[in-house]
Amino acid sequence: MSYAILRTAKLKSMGEIGGSLSHTFRTRDTPNADPQHADLNEHGHGDTPESIKAALAARLPEKRRSDAVLCVEYFIGASPEHFTGGQDGSAYFADAVAWLKAKHGAENVIATAIHRDETSPHLVAYVVPLDYQGKLNAKAFLGGKSKLSAMQTDFADSVGRKHGLERGLEGSKATHTSIREYYGRVGQAQEKTPSVDVPEPKLSDRVSVKAYGERVAESVLDRKSVV
Repeated sequence: MSYAILRTAKLKSMGEIGGSLSHTFRTRDTPNADPQHADLNEHGHGDTPESIKAALAARLPEKRRSDAVLCVEYFIGASPEHFTGGQDGSAYFADAVAWLKAKHGAENVIATAIHRDETSPHLVAYVVPLDYQGKLNAKAFLGGKSKLSAMQTDFADSVGRKHGLERGLEGSKATHTSIREYYGRVGQAQEKTPSVDVPEPKLSDRVSVKAYGERVAESVLDRKSVV
């Protein structure tokens, strides 16, 4: 059984938006993408990060809270087995974009991209969360678990089912690592395991194994203190 996948991320600054776009347009190192398949990617409603940022800025109201969500990033995909037998997801993603436009208003779906150079094809969309009053209001769309759950159900019923995809298990405690979290972890310096000179056992150690273990432990602690 294949499942429809829908995730969201709240972007609260142009810096966060720029960071996301650098991944979308492959302007930074993307270890999980295959450069040989980059020509299969598609970009809609904006062909450069700069043009998309400008279009986003043009939709933002002048008066807004300093902590307002400027953009909602949608990630839409499906179980890997769905994309077999030459299935590239074009029809599925087209229906997903139509669903986003119906939900947010076509003018607020600023840009979309389809990635086919990673393990499984997926759609990324950038949406300005304006409510019917023209105010930034991400909470109206994503606020609380009940709204998120209802959105997952609506997407599965309206889009996924048409393409043979089921909704994921409601109430599942499974969690996913976001793209930004993944790259943040990759970029972190990894602490190396220190090398330790293990002391040679003495004749007396044959009598007291415990004493030898204590000497080994002291060597490890001494080594850590100078690393």
